[in-house]
Amino acid sequence: MKHTWTLLACAALFAGSAFAAEQASGVVTPNLDKGTKVLEGAGNIDVMADSLQLQVAYGHFVADGIEVAVLAGIRDDDRYMATELGARAEYNFLLDSALVPFLSAGVVWADAEADESDLDADAAVFSLGGGAKYFIRDNVALAFSGNYLIATDDIFVDSEDNELQDDEFRLLFSVRFYFD
Repeated sequence: MKHTWTLLACAALFAGSAFAAEQASGVVTPNLDKGTKVLEGAGNIDVMADSLQLQVAYGHFVADGIEVAVLAGIRDDDRYMATELGARAEYNFLLDSALVPFLSAGVVWADAEADESDLDADAAVFSLGGGAKYFIRDNVALAFSGNYLIATDDIFVDSEDNELQDDEFRLLFSVRFYFD
């Protein structure tokens, strides 16, 4: 529980420093050009259920609005533990606005364990999703995304009936830093 609060405090500090930074002009121009690099931290924390999901990614824009990234993640609660490593491609809709919708597709290799379900398996997990980024500065964005995941094996545990399944829907909030 102590680690959860520490993580939440760190995320608030990073987001707060981005809000507090002085903007040179009132207009935000998202930095989504070819050659831009991205560092992303995403997560979902449920303090009451003692559940944590974290994901970090490092990406590179191969064309204007098109990002390719490598990612690593962990998901942990009292019943389930999974680690993931993979890649993602993302298409950003450039609208000359601080709000940028996007579509994404990815594949990760996941290792999952669950005591109650006798689960100890590896699987490839494919994902399709979308969301929106809101740029609070030219190089800092807050993003919210939803992803549908389907695995090559039953590695997801249903939260209601503890049954194993091969698909899942995830919602993630992330902070993204863009740099050249």
